[in-house]
Amino acid sequence: MPDARVTVTVHGPDPHARAGVVRHLQEQPAVELIAGEESPATVAVMLADRLDEVTGTELRHLVRGGAQRVVLVAGELRETELMAVMEYGVRAVLWQHRTTPRRLLRAVLRAARTERRGEPCGVDRRLSEPGIRG
Repeated sequence: MPDARVTVTVHGPDPHARAGVVRHLQEQPAVELIAGEESPATVAVMLADRLDEVTGTELRHLVRGGAQRVVLVAGELRETELMAVMEYGVRAVLWQHRTTPRRLLRAVLRAARTERRGEPCGVDRRLSEPGIRG
């Protein structure tokens, strides 16, 4: 039987936040963490407080070619920034202040199942209002 584990990389500027996400995902039997550029992962989790130029560039780099599906865990986004990340091909957006280990795992597994670029899993609409700035 083929390995059904989802390969995942974790990206972001804050080493403590990355370590927390890695620690959680390491405990999940359905997830195999791989180091950065070692080989393309099925899903890349990107952690960002805001969408600035550096974050936008990294997001576009991660989705380029469509080999990886990206889950963004964001502190806050303007509505236009949210639309931009979805246009980049980000598969799911979670809000930092409301992300639980269970929600993160669910987003990673859903992103892994999506087939085409531009087929987002979506934004957790129940949580979108507190994270969106006008």
